[in-house]
Amino acid sequence: MITDFHTIPKESRIWIYASEIKLSQDQQYYILNHISTHLNSWNAHKITLTAGVIILENHFIVVALDDSKNAASGCSIDTLQNTIQELENELSISLLNRLNVFGKIREEIKCIPTFRLKNEIDEHTLFYDLTIQKKSEIERWLKPIKDGWCASYL
Repeated sequence: MITDFHTIPKESRIWIYASEIKLSQDQQYYILNHISTHLNSWNAHKITLTAGVIILENHFIVVALDDSKNAASGCSIDTLQNTIQELENELSISLLNRLNVFGKIREEIKCIPTFRLKNEIDEHTLFYDLTIQKKSEIERWLKPIKDGWCASYL
């Protein structure tokens, strides 16, 4: 069942999908509608899941699941991944590449492959930590690279 992302509890589980390009308003509208349709019937072992979706900073698709009501199963997570893959194919964009780092450079979001990190940024560059798992962590997902999982690539 789809619900407003903002009303889902802060300790809800999240999944973040990042677009390498800035998403246009049309793309965002399409993505939100497509994912909302999926979430409206999303279930785990025939038990309805309550979830919401939002796009942040024109790059980051965040799906939140109120797992205080019902938790996702492996199969239900797979269906969400399949929906994201459909969007990648339909819109010809990349959303699942976990080898990219999204940094904030001169107030702009830049997608940088991990193998190029040491050539383009330093340890103080802010990056979006897409490995966070709780909605409450979004408040502090922008952090210096030296404090994140990708520090070893510098």
